[in-house]
Amino acid sequence: MKENNVKDVLESIGLNKNEILVYLDLIRIGKSSAGDISKRTKIHRSNIYDILEKLLKKGIVDQIIENERKVFYPKEPGDLLNYLKQKEDELKKIIPEIENIQNKPKEERKVSITEGLNSVKNIILNFLDSKKPIDAYGTPKEAVEILGGFILEFHKLRIKKKIPMRHIFGADSLKRVRELNEMEYTKARYFPSSYNSKISTNICCDKVVLILWDTPISAIIIENKQVAETYKKYFDILWESAKVTFK
Repeated sequence: MKENNVKDVLESIGLNKNEILVYLDLIRIGKSSAGDISKRTKIHRSNIYDILEKLLKKGIVDQIIENERKVFYPKEPGDLLNYLKQKEDELKKIIPEIENIQNKPKEERKVSITEGLNSVKNIILNFLDSKKPIDAYGTPKEAVEILGGFILEFHKLRIKKKIPMRHIFGADSLKRVRELNEMEYTKARYFPSSYNSKISTNICCDKVVLILWDTPISAIIIENKQVAETYKKYFDILWESAKVTFK
């Protein structure tokens, strides 16, 4: 390896240019006084002692007394690895502090789209895995017809797991509202008919699922805590505005 390359590597592990000059000078000469090092490197003597002190602390240079004067000499080149190990140990100690002040990356927004009745059924069933409350609004009456007996089995499983669920329907689903309000762990309200939609919105944990009850049936799944919390707040506003009783 050429000397310039050696200098580059030494600089990359934390030695500054003057420290490299002094260290390599000692590697070539062996033992030397500060004055002689100053002459050879052209670095002012007052600065040489500071540089040597830093190299001593790094553990790659040592000193002895000869003829009543300090003489400096380089340690074995392999001791550079000890210096690196020392730096590694110091870094390991401060990593927890760095992690504490680090700006955490923004939460990833995972969005996927699926089609088909079976896929939608699986998505609905997956809500039960979290055992967390479920909110749903905008479900059209066609959805109940399309899902058939599956939706009843879903509610049986949900109630068995004691998972609460709130529904908001349009006024064309008043019968469904009555039926749901008779179930345990279930509450249902409704909006005027102008609220009717072919898209239902389902919220559970950190997931929002938009289901399009059309041909083909499809669903958009958004997995993101912030998005889910925003939809949840919106649902709470709708819930307070929705009607509880009806003729």
